[in-house]
Amino acid sequence: MLNKMIKLNWQKFSEVLPWIVAACTVLSANWAADAFMGTFSVWSSGTIGCFSLARFIYIILFTIFAICFYYQRDAFFRPRTRYFSNEDAEKRKHLILFLSSLDTTRSNFVDGVPDGLELHFDNITEDLEIMKKTKESKVNRVKWSWEMPLRAINHHLKKPLETITLICSEKSLDQAHLFLNICRKYNELNNICFYLLLQKKCEPNHLDAAFINRANDFKSKEFIDFQGLDFESFDKLTDAFVYLLGLKMFKNAEEDIMIDITGGQKPTSIVGAAITFNKKIKAQYLQTSGQNCALSYDVILASSHTGGFGL
Repeated sequence: MLNKMIKLNWQKFSEVLPWIVAACTVLSANWAADAFMGTFSVWSSGTIGCFSLARFIYIILFTIFAICFYYQRDAFFRPRTRYFSNEDAEKRKHLILFLSSLDTTRSNFVDGVPDGLELHFDNITEDLEIMKKTKESKVNRVKWSWEMPLRAINHHLKKPLETITLICSEKSLDQAHLFLNICRKYNELNNICFYLLLQKKCEPNHLDAAFINRANDFKSKEFIDFQGLDFESFDKLTDAFVYLLGLKMFKNAEEDIMIDITGGQKPTSIVGAAITFNKKIKAQYLQTSGQNCALSYDVILASSHTGGFGL
C-alpha cells in the first residue's frame, strides 16, 4: 500500500517537475545575467574587481538548471512527425495478441469451433486452408473470429515461437480455455508457452496458461478474482502493456516481441500500435481477405532529440 502511494505521488511530482525546472531556469537566468553584467561593467571600466562568491553561485545555478531543462525537453517539445514502415512481418519469438470473443448468438459452436467448419487438427497450415475455403464458399460460408489469431501464430512458428500472450477481454476470458484447448491439439504448438494477460483486483496480471488444465473455464472459485481487460479503456490497456513489457521475460527482449493488432477492437489496435513508438517492438496486422498476408508496422515518432526526424 505504501509503495503504491509513493509511486502515485512520484507520478504526480514527475508531471510538475518540468514546470519547476523551467521556472528555476528563468529565475536563475536573470540572476546569472546580472552577475555577468556586473562583472563586465567592472572589467570595462579598466579596474580589477574582487571575486564575488554570490555571482559565481548564480552562474553555477543557472548552468545546472539549464542542463536540467535540456533533459526535460521532451515534456515541452512534443513529437511532430510520424513514419510508418509497411513491410512483411518478420518472425519473432514472443507474440502478443488480443483474443476476440465468439458471438454465440449468431452461430453454434462445438468446443469453440463453429458448426460447418471441419478441422483435422493434424497440421495448422492445412486447417487454415480449410478455414479460408469455408469462408469463401458460396454455399455454406462460415466465418470464424479465431482464424486470425491462429494465422498470427502460424506466421511466427518458424522463428521458432517461444511464448504467446493472449490479452483477454471481459467476454473472451470466459472462452479462453476453448482457444487454448484448440491450440493444444496442434503438435506444432506443444513447445510454446501460453500466457494470459488479465486483471486481478484491478491490477494487471500475467498468468501462465498451463494452470487452465485444472479447470474447464474461469467460472470456478479458483479464478473468481480474475477479470478480463476492458477493450474500450485506453488507460487500462496502456497500463496493462506497460506492466507486461516491464516483466523480466520481456524487459530486454524488444527485438523479439511482436504485437498483433488484428483482433480486439479499435482502441486495442491504437494502444497496440502506440506501445511500439520509438521501440524495437513491432506491430503486425493480418489481412482478413485475399492472401491473408501479415504486415508489419514500425511506428516512429520524431522527438525533440537531434536526428528525431530522420535527418
